[in-house]
Amino acid sequence: MALWHGQARLSIAGLELFQPVAQNAAGSHTPEHSLDDRARCPDDGRMPRLAIYQPDIPQNTGTMLRLSACLGVPVEIIEPAAFDVSDRNLRRSGMDYLNHVTVTRHMSWRAFEAWRQEAEGRLILTTTKGAIPYADFVYRPDDIILVGRESVGVPEEVHQTADARVIIPMQPGMRSLNVAVTAAMILGEALRQTNTFPKPDPTSP
Repeated sequence: MALWHGQARLSIAGLELFQPVAQNAAGSHTPEHSLDDRARCPDDGRMPRLAIYQPDIPQNTGTMLRLSACLGVPVEIIEPAAFDVSDRNLRRSGMDYLNHVTVTRHMSWRAFEAWRQEAEGRLILTTTKGAIPYADFVYRPDDIILVGRESVGVPEEVHQTADARVIIPMQPGMRSLNVAVTAAMILGEALRQTNTFPKPDPTSP
């Protein structure tokens, strides 16, 4: 359901998919694709991206993909996931919005980091541990907002790699928000600060 460098195309349960095959050498540039295979250039204006680390629950991932489709935010999925990313449960939450989101799958954390270093994007980790309140952080258009696994978050290696960590302040005793809610709140603030929300179409009814 995504773009890999060097892809073989599959169709499962009516969903157009891309099977990972291999990655191009560093330094190559390939146009991004939406799930409906319409090429999109990643350089058409910088804007914050959403990265999903080894997701556990397909319904949450589907919701975040729908969110990203509506906001025009590119998505990076860092595998392995706890479910087959071709799972039809993605459709239950994402519905036909999945045809309009730009998704790139990364085989591993190492592969994602190699891509990020080439893309030169800051990694902003959402966390429940000590961090800057998300609304007090100054975002940039090249930021990559990373959400962790629903079950265990992210490992220490990822914490150490992050350029910054942000937190959503909550009432004492509350563990965490749903990961899709977290993504929506922090992406909204990042888009507001960077003035990269989609512009309304005056011709739309």
